[in-house]
Amino acid sequence: MRTAVVTGAAVGIGQGIATHLQASGYRVLAVDVDESGLVELSTADPELLTVVGSVAEEATWRRVLLEADGHGGVDVLVNNAGISPKHDGASLPLVEVPRLEWEQVLAVNLTAAFLGMQAVVPGMQQRGWGRIINIASQAARTGARLAGIHYGASKAGMLGLTRTAAHQLGGDGITVNAVTPGRIMTPMAQQVSEEVNAGWLSAIPVGRFGEALDIAHVAEFLASERSSFITGATIDCNGGSFMG
Repeated sequence: MRTAVVTGAAVGIGQGIATHLQASGYRVLAVDVDESGLVELSTADPELLTVVGSVAEEATWRRVLLEADGHGGVDVLVNNAGISPKHDGASLPLVEVPRLEWEQVLAVNLTAAFLGMQAVVPGMQQRGWGRIINIASQAARTGARLAGIHYGASKAGMLGLTRTAAHQLGGDGITVNAVTPGRIMTPMAQQVSEEVNAGWLSAIPVGRFGEALDIAHVAEFLASERSSFITGATIDCNGGSFMG
């Protein structure tokens, strides 16, 4: 049984990926700073493994490795954790973003993925197999219309991280790919008004918002043997709202 680590797994896209991979036969280790959310997940499925902590801290990754080592190590890493701060339902313009908020977003959305990869890659190299899936955003492709300058920058950084790591790790049997979700109806997307989301809906050719399971299906494929010839790719999952 493969072991998959999913960050930001307590809610939204991360929760959808974690529960779907678990149902698909993976041993899932869910990581999140939200302890109550992880308790709910593990109550619903006692076989789900959990680690509470910030993925922007190396100590959390040491605990993840300690937990995973008892199950043969980490085979799949899904870097999903992300934040998008709002002020009265909106992101701040560039000139008003405090440096501390900028650094917090970059730490959770980008540095955490780098730290996670540093933690799990040596074990993957030893076993000659691994899958790394970075959950970016359509904002990385088009610019962040609502989510803020720091969110857009961090998610664009994920794409560069993905491609560079794919070049370095391909010879080790490790693939590294990114998924760029469009408008997915999660708590993060519901931070804005109904009018704003109605505008988004009108720009989606398939005529609906995405669901966490839409992203989970893509992640499951990228985690599998079937995706072995795909690396350094960016997979858009947005209902056609961006076609690049």
